[in-house]
Amino acid sequence: MKKLIIFAVMIFFLCGCTNINKSSIDKITNDAIKSKRTYANMIRVGYKYYKPLQMSTIETTDYNETLRSDGVLYYLYIDVVSYYNKTNTDYIENDISYYSKAIKYKDKSGFIEINELEDNQYLIEIMYNYAKIEVMVDKRRINEAIAFSLSILSSIKYNDVVINNKLGQDVFNTHEESFNLFKSEVKDNATLKYVEDSRYDKDVIPDMDLIN
Repeated sequence: MKKLIIFAVMIFFLCGCTNINKSSIDKITNDAIKSKRTYANMIRVGYKYYKPLQMSTIETTDYNETLRSDGVLYYLYIDVVSYYNKTNTDYIENDISYYSKAIKYKDKSGFIEINELEDNQYLIEIMYNYAKIEVMVDKRRINEAIAFSLSILSSIKYNDVVINNKLGQDVFNTHEESFNLFKSEVKDNATLKYVEDSRYDKDVIPDMDLIN
């Protein structure tokens, strides 16, 4: 009986993985931002979010975090100043990038931009819900990276009381001056590192609960 249950679970995840790989970026984005996920498993100062089970937290500093999944690093930036001021900047789609699109759902907005770099690597920048994730992957993993990133970004819930109390501290002023979530800028390979390390998350199947 136990073997049957394990086999059923494996089939479920493998089918989800297949759907992700065969889906378009537009469909993955639409499914992710409209997800009805209401719980969070990561609690931070001023915000909380859902982290897919296949991801691990490498570093947390102020309102920046580094996450890892199967050797790939995801850089998460939270802009509580823009959230507090409800600052939005219109994203202008471009034809130069591999993929460029503004995204919006209800009161949340942002963009996805993908640029091809050297050695078949693609820099993905996703800004949504007053937060941003940057990740660099090879072409075959673009869909997976977008699904992971939007799963996180769309789940972020801000704590207005904590943010209002903290806004007077210098850390927020520094954050506002040093980082602009609404600006997309292609960076060189030294900015994001693709790490192949068999010690971390090897052969883990992505969390495909966003895709039916």
